[in-house]
Formats: sequence, C-alpha cells, structure tokens
Amino acid sequence: MPYKALSALTLIAVTTLAGCNQNPTRRVPFEVPVVAWNDDGQYLPKQVGPGLVAIQNAPIPDVPMPIGFKPVISQCSSSFDGVARTVTHVYQGRARSPETVRFYRQQLPLQGWLQVDKQIHEDGSTSLHYTKGAEALGIRLSNRFKTATIEVFLSPR
Repeated sequence: MPYKALSALTLIAVTTLAGCNQNPTRRVPFEVPVVAWNDDGQYLPKQVGPGLVAIQNAPIPDVPMPIGFKPVISQCSSSFDGVARTVTHVYQGRARSPETVRFYRQQLPLQGWLQVDKQIHEDGSTSLHYTKGAEALGIRLSNRFKTATIEVFLSPR
C-alpha cells in the first residue's frame, strides 16, 4: 500500500511541476526524431558533427560525395565514349541545403572544376554548374523533410 501512495504522490508532484512554467520563452521545443531513408530504402544516418566531409572513395572520383550520403542506385547511370563521361547520379543524406551548397562550392575547385554559374530555383533548390576540360558538371541540390538530395549530371561540353 505505501508503494501505491508514493507512486500517486510522485505523479501529482510531476504533473504539478510540469504545469508551473507558463512562460513560453522558457520552454524547450519538442522535436520529433527524424528517421530517414533514401528513395531506394537505405537508412540515412544523422550527421555526427557540423558541416559536411567528403568520403574517401566517391562513386565519381573527381566529384565528391559527403559522408553519410547514400547513392540512389535506381536513379544512377554512367557511360564513357573514350573522350568524356556521361553520368547521372543521385545521392541522398541528412543535411540542410546551405550545407550541401557550401560543401560543393568548397570541394569541387579542389578537384579542378571551374564554376560557371549558380541558380536558385522557385522550389528552393540550387543548381551549380562547372566545367573541366571536355566535360560539364551540373549539380542540383534540394531538401525535403531534413533529407538532402544531390543530383549530379556529368556530360561532354
């Protein structure tokens, strides 16, 4: 019997204390945990630190992919005609659009790519265009529900 009484007192104390703070500026907002998968059903892990870092062995050697991002294999294709590559790759991961834009603007020049232009579309996505030798590179970066989608288009110029 004392156990039930103690439990009831604890419940009353907790609910009373929880209702005491009526100042909305002091409340901590509740965030629903995000569990994300790419379009092919692969789990997308949460980024462990600020900013994005390139993986060592990216699917396209001179076009980096951030750690934690997964290729959407069903949307990837590539070919080589002996002179230039034609590649369409789609990667998804947990990041925000400004982080992915910053990542590519920092990483691509390190791989020899020269930026031609940047476009911001009505849907909030960003396109970056680069050239290197006989190839042109387009990257479209979008974000939905804390999941970033990176579309890479590599073609002859």
